[in-house]
Amino acid sequence: MYFTKEWTIEDLLTLSFYKGINSKKIIDIVSNYNSYEKLIKSNLPDKLKLIFNQDALFDNNLNREKAKYELDHIIKKGYNLYTFIDEDYPTLLKEIFDPPAFLFVKGKLQRSNAASISIVGTRRNSVYGKLATEKFAQAFVYNNIIVTSGLANGIDTIAHQTVVKNNGITYAIIASGIDKLSPSLSVKNSESIVESGGAIISTYHSSVSAKPGYFLQRNRIISGISKATLIIESAGKGGSLWTAKFSADQNREVFALPGRISDEKSVGTNRLILDNLAQIAISPEFIMEELGFKSKTSKIENILKFENPDEEKVYKLLNQNPTHIDELIDKLDYEMSQLLVILLNLEFSNKVRQLPGKHYITTN
Repeated sequence: MYFTKEWTIEDLLTLSFYKGINSKKIIDIVSNYNSYEKLIKSNLPDKLKLIFNQDALFDNNLNREKAKYELDHIIKKGYNLYTFIDEDYPTLLKEIFDPPAFLFVKGKLQRSNAASISIVGTRRNSVYGKLATEKFAQAFVYNNIIVTSGLANGIDTIAHQTVVKNNGITYAIIASGIDKLSPSLSVKNSESIVESGGAIISTYHSSVSAKPGYFLQRNRIISGISKATLIIESAGKGGSLWTAKFSADQNREVFALPGRISDEKSVGTNRLILDNLAQIAISPEFIMEELGFKSKTSKIENILKFENPDEEKVYKLLNQNPTHIDELIDKLDYEMSQLLVILLNLEFSNKVRQLPGKHYITTN
C-alpha cells in the first residue's frame, strides 16, 4: 500500500470510527489535510466541527484504539485492506460517485484495471435462469473476465459456483463485515471463492452485521466495480433491479436476459428491455462485443464419439431445452430401464446433463 502526504492506514481507519463520518468526508479530509495530526489541530469548518468537536482528544484516543484493534484483527485473520488511495484499488470503482474509502477483503483483488462483469438476479431462479447463468459465467471465465455478484442464494450463488468450477476468478460483494457472513451456505461458498483465487469484498468493519440498508450499498458496489451488469431473472420488484439502476447511474452498460411473458421471474428483466433501460442479452459473445472485448468462443474440441448407435440416437433428441424422460420414451422404442442406462452413460461421458425432475439437456 502507498499513501499520499503523511496519512497512514491507521490514521485512515481512525477517521472511520468517528460518528457522522462517511467515505465522502474521509476522501475530502485526506484531500485537504496533509496528515491526521494537522486535521485535529486545524481550525475546522463547521461541517467538520460537528464530527471533530471540543472533545476530539478523548475521541481521538478511543477511535485510535478501535483502529489499532481492527488493523490487528485484519492482520491476524489474513484479510487485506485496500483504501481509495491504494494503487491496487479497482479503477472502475474509484470512478463512481462516492466510492467507498475502504475495501475489506478476504482473498485478493486482481490488478486494478482487471475487467469485471457482474451477474445478478432472483434468489428463486428457474431452471432457465440457472442454465443461462452457467452459460454466461462460463463464457466470461473463458475470456478471463472476473464475474462479480452478491453471494445471495439463487442466481448469485450459481454465478459464483460456476466460475469456481471452471477455474475462473469471482468477486463476492457482501452487506456485512467479513466476520459476519451468513448463512452457512454463504460461508462455504466464500471459502471456495477465496481458494480459487477470488475475493470476498466488504465496505464495512469486519465485525459489522448486515442491515437492510446495507444491501443497497452492496448492490451499488457490485455495479461500480464492473464494466457492465447482467440481470438474469427478476420479478417486478427486486434487489437486482436496483443494481441495474445503479449501473445506469454510473454510466455502465446494463444487459437483461429476456424471458417468457407469462413467467413472473422475467417481469423485471422484460420491463428493463421494454423501457430501453437494458440491452437484450442474446448471448455472451454479444455482451463482450458490445463492451469492446475480443471474445473467444468456446468450442467442442473433439468430435462427439458414441459407444453405440443407441447413445447417438438418444443424444440427437436432446438440446439445450430441458426434455423430460417421458418425452424420450414416447419417441423411442426402449424400455425405461434401457433408456436410463443410455442416459447414464451419456452423463458419464459429459455429453448430457440431468436436471431436477428427470429432465435432460445436452452439455454443449
